[in-house]
This record gives sequence, C-alpha cells and structure tokens, in this order.
Amino acid sequence: MLLTTLFSSNQSKTPCNLCGGTETWIIGECDRHNQPLRTVLCQTCGLAWTDPQPDSEMIQRFYEKDYRKQYKGTFKPKKKHTYRAGRVAMHRLHQLSEYLTEGSELLDLGSGGGEFVFLMQQQGLSVMGIEPNEGYAQYAQKDLGLPIQNGFISDQLPVEKSFDVITMFHVLEHLQDPKSRVGLLAQHLKEGGHLIIEVPNIEAICHYPGNCYHFAHLYHFNAETLAFFGQLNGLKCVFVDHSDYGGNVTVVLKKEANFVPIKTDYQTNANKVYDILKNHTVIRHILQPNTHYRTLKKQIGQICELVSVSKASDQKEALLMAIQSH
Repeated sequence: MLLTTLFSSNQSKTPCNLCGGTETWIIGECDRHNQPLRTVLCQTCGLAWTDPQPDSEMIQRFYEKDYRKQYKGTFKPKKKHTYRAGRVAMHRLHQLSEYLTEGSELLDLGSGGGEFVFLMQQQGLSVMGIEPNEGYAQYAQKDLGLPIQNGFISDQLPVEKSFDVITMFHVLEHLQDPKSRVGLLAQHLKEGGHLIIEVPNIEAICHYPGNCYHFAHLYHFNAETLAFFGQLNGLKCVFVDHSDYGGNVTVVLKKEANFVPIKTDYQTNANKVYDILKNHTVIRHILQPNTHYRTLKKQIGQICELVSVSKASDQKEALLMAIQSH
C-alpha cells in the first residue's frame, strides 16, 4: 500500500449510490487483513464504498455459503454466538422499545440465528425474518422453530404484505444498492411504520485506523447518510443513537403521509467525515484512553461470557440465559 495515495482525490469507477457523484477521496487501500481493497469517500455527500464493487454473483454465493463460516468459523451458531446475540437483542429491545410494541407486525432482515426474532416473538409481536445464510437459517427454523425464510430480500419479501416495523441490523452495508433497497422497504411499511437500521459507523475512532474495511462491507455510513437515504425514499429520520465508543450507529426512519424532506447539506457531511478520518491517526488512536479501556472491557466480557456459556447445555439454553440475565 502506498500511504501517499490515502486521502488523495480519485475518479471512482462506481458512481455514488446516494448522490451519483464520481469525485472521491481514497480512504483505504487494503482491508483489515492487509489484503488489497480500495475504499473511497464521496466528495459530494460523505458516503463511502468499495471501488470497484465485486461481482454480484460472487457476493450472493459468499453470503449463502461462506459468510458465517468466515466470520464465525461455523455453519451453525455455537452457544457463545447465541448467548452474545441474545444479549445484543435485549439491548436493542431496551433501546428501541418505543417502536417495538406488542401486536405489531415486524420483519427482520438478516436474522442470523434468529435471536432477535425469538425475543420479539416473546414480546408478543407478529414476526418473520429473512436470512441468506443456509446454515443459520436452518438452525433458526429447526432448533428455534422460528418463521425465518432462507434467501435474499428480493426473493423472500412478501409482495402484498406491509409491516409496522422492519429491522435491518448490520445488513445495509452488505447490499450492492442501498438506495433501491431502502426504497423497496419503504413500500412495505404501513403508514406510520418504522424502518430501523443499524450499521457500523464510518466516523468511529474506536477502531485502529483503516481496520474497518473488508470485503463483506460494500458501503460505509454515518447517521447523516442514512437519513439522506431515508429522505430520498419519503422516510423521516426520527431517532439516532450511537453505541458505546461510537462503533455503530442506529437510525429509525418513519413513513409519514405528508413528509416534506428538509434541505440536505451533502457537502458539510462529506467534509466532516473526511476530517474525522484524516485526523484519526495511529498515534492519536494509541494515545486515546478509551482505546485501552475498551480492550480491557472486551477481555473481561469474554471471560464472563465463557463462564456463563459453560453452564448452558445447548444453543437455545444459552440464548434463554442471555435474555433472562440482561
């Protein structure tokens, strides 16, 4: 990697999915494993993406067969995975309880092992999920008895059905055309319904510089670009939240009958993201107290998780333990 190319201007091979621009800054030349992967930031709006984009058929095969194996080391979730996902699901319930009310019809996209769907079912919501990975979808169907379909959004989305809530936790960054997908989901929301999106936050400085780019993430967002995508599809951003240390960003987009989009200040957002990334240097990262505190907290959490999981006889029991202990 030639460090002199970072943050230089570049003509992207792929037009920006948000604003259509092609003038970009290069913000990465390799992935987290030091393999070649160019990532660019739009100079007009602040959206970032992999350039050039990988082949769509290769992406589909990857998510059907290899994604969970590569990132989790297994075709089927282990006890530690369901326990961890159960705790995350409980956090999301508390964070978003205003929008997750009993009796609502909810669609969860990228359901994984079904832990969030399982919890929502317990809360009295009418739920269904879609998961592209065969192993995880089969586990959710057979072991947890959940209404989760194996496939992709374009194949499994019910044509004539609309929902009160659609959730996408760490899904949008994997999609080749975020704008059209948000538009499609907006059509499947009831009036007054909510689209909930959580993604990694490109503004996060809790990660080692450049350590957030990898093959599976085709796009990188902040709260503003997520809100921009909503506005383009008639959805109003009504809630924004960031996780501890800012690693993830969550937005809630509402479908309103007479929604009038506010003026979008694309340029200010682009400049803001550029400045954050350029100023997030290795030295500054190492000198941040939160860098070391976060590492220590993570290690302690893993030990506590290991102790808890060792008491569970199987994945479902680990999930129930996580829900009950939160």
